[in-house]
Amino acid sequence: MEHPLALTDWLAAAADLTPGAVALVEDDGARVTFAELDHLAACAVGQLGPSFNLVPTGLAGFAPFGVKREMLAAMWATWRLGAAVMLVDPEGPMLFGSDAGAQQRWGVPSFVTDIEIDGEPGYAPGISDPNLLHTVLLTSGSGGEPRPVRLTHGNVAAAVDASTQRIGNTADDKWLLTLPLHHIGGLSVLWRSAAAGGAVVVHDRFDPVRSARAMLDGSITITSLVPTMLHRILDAEPGPYPDDCVVLLGGAGSGQDLVEKALDAGLRVQQTYGMTEACSQVATVVAGDERRSAGTVGRPLEGMRVTAGAGEPAEILVDGPAISPGYLGEPDRDGPHRTGDLGMFDDAGRLVVVGRLDDLIVSGGENVYPITVAEVVRRHPVVDRVEVVGIPDAEWGEVVAAVLVADMDARAEIEEWARLQLVRHQVPKKWVFVDSIPLLRNGKVDRKRLLELAARSD
Repeated sequence: MEHPLALTDWLAAAADLTPGAVALVEDDGARVTFAELDHLAACAVGQLGPSFNLVPTGLAGFAPFGVKREMLAAMWATWRLGAAVMLVDPEGPMLFGSDAGAQQRWGVPSFVTDIEIDGEPGYAPGISDPNLLHTVLLTSGSGGEPRPVRLTHGNVAAAVDASTQRIGNTADDKWLLTLPLHHIGGLSVLWRSAAAGGAVVVHDRFDPVRSARAMLDGSITITSLVPTMLHRILDAEPGPYPDDCVVLLGGAGSGQDLVEKALDAGLRVQQTYGMTEACSQVATVVAGDERRSAGTVGRPLEGMRVTAGAGEPAEILVDGPAISPGYLGEPDRDGPHRTGDLGMFDDAGRLVVVGRLDDLIVSGGENVYPITVAEVVRRHPVVDRVEVVGIPDAEWGEVVAAVLVADMDARAEIEEWARLQLVRHQVPKKWVFVDSIPLLRNGKVDRKRLLELAARSD
């Protein structure tokens, strides 16, 4: 049977093949089958086509509060109509703050925050064009101002196929979704699970105890996390965990010690490196190679062409069918996407990401990679969290500053620990003790706030 937008309409395919299988477990425990969600999407086609005037190449804005069946159905309906979905943070500046005018600049007059679907199923044209715009997502903003990334149907299809080959998720898997839909790490869970015919289990708010229990009792088999979330889960419940529970860990530098702690607890941690412009994953650790790959993000996914350093870090460049053609309102990219990240390949072809190009610290003419310093400091027993940045200095150009969550009385001990394991120019000259590391709402480090903290006096 032909499906509209056959490249990416995994919902329709799953509804045909396994109509009674569970597609979604909502936050309150309610279960929705693929047949039910597909029917709701068909009704949304009939409702949204006329009322939103959705046509191929159109753009519909969504700002979902939580992951509900009606919102997901409306999104699938938008794709079936050949229009693109633009997702934004419902509590972010796009809707309620200083950047509220951006929606007009990008041609999105309003955003749907909630929807009720009624009426009869509608007709969706049989559009199947890999170059058609599918989704627009804003970058996280952790490295600067968010930018709207264009993702085509071809990008999404290639990304999901490569991800499935690497992770190996099947119809038997239940993928825990705690990341927001307006970030690629959350949205891609829906696509991957539907493509495999598996279930998505929703927790609208991240709760480390609730997540740990779901992992322990087998009600989920895969989850996507950022390092902060995994830290909190292991603090709440050290394990041991079932050996078939997979953690796809990305979004930020995780630290080898965290990965090894999780592996020791029985979790199968597949570190991953990705970005919105790559429709999620660029490289991911191969299943079964988790411990040997600790400290790396694994090998590039199928079809992903990655350039990085050999022996010395260099900027990571990526290209391939999953890579976005560019940003909304801007010309298509010319050549590989420049990630702004620094990395190199190890002898086994695994990618090691050492940080952002603009985070590189040049102190007294010497290059200092923050992740190298942070890894050493983090291993001290009294240090809970640490981030390392460079701050301007008249004498050295920049000095290394460590912002850490630890007992301030142990400063001399921590500093001596660093001196014994780092070369002189790598040792932090500033030590700033805080109660917590500042984070953005997506769990990534708030670099702007971190620099403000690092610049304050000892």
